[in-house]
Amino acid sequence: MSADQNGLARLRSQARQARTEGQFRQAARFERQAVELAQALGLASERVQALLWEGYSLRQAGEEDLALAALLQAASERATTADPADVFAALVAVIHISLERKPPAFCRALLDEGRRYLTDLRQPWNGLLDYLEGELAYREGHWAPAWEWYCRAWAGRRAAHPCLTAATHLWALCRTAFRRHDLAELERWIARLSELTPSDSLDRQLQQRARLLGWRARRAAGVTCADAATDAQVAEIAQALLAEVTQGAQRDTGVRHEVLRVLALLSSPVAR
Repeated sequence: MSADQNGLARLRSQARQARTEGQFRQAARFERQAVELAQALGLASERVQALLWEGYSLRQAGEEDLALAALLQAASERATTADPADVFAALVAVIHISLERKPPAFCRALLDEGRRYLTDLRQPWNGLLDYLEGELAYREGHWAPAWEWYCRAWAGRRAAHPCLTAATHLWALCRTAFRRHDLAELERWIARLSELTPSDSLDRQLQQRARLLGWRARRAAGVTCADAATDAQVAEIAQALLAEVTQGAQRDTGVRHEVLRVLALLSSPVAR
């Protein structure tokens, strides 16, 4: 391996470490340097991979326009020597961002494009698109279809790239069970999520958010009563999450709203 290739590997390693620590802007800067170095070296596959992770890092930092620009570049490299897994992962990320910014019909067209591309690739990556189908249904308030798609995505999840983290899938099941007022399923998936030992800061955050959802659901169902120790623990989790969002190191994916709701409930009496 040449000195330049060693430098490229070092940049990618630094970016991964920054993401693990939740330093997404720093990770994006390392990935941008990796993109430029890979391009100078004529390494198309490494360039696309760095573009993919630059886009991911920028998105988590709240820079969605910049993220989309990087991801679109990666997703358009279908005729190059780039790894199809990276190209497909970039397309999935583009669709995910579009779900938050574009009309449902536009997102449906992108999902159909993703299905066609996956058919051409003949790869077992349908779980990613099933998850996005669930996201689309969830955003439209269609809880039953969202639940079915999320369950299908979880059943078809693979641990190899391209994939979503286990925590991402389990969090989707938790929040949908909450929306469906299904306390038994919610408790089941919270337990599964709590069994994980994630190294990623965002996945650890999802575990805490799920615990708050469980507390809210039990409170709403009347299966819990005021308990000073439990309430103090819930308040501590909520305040820690709020502090993370307030620091501004990453985008707010609904954490602030969830936390403020919990804090408001903590300040009101439980009906007996």
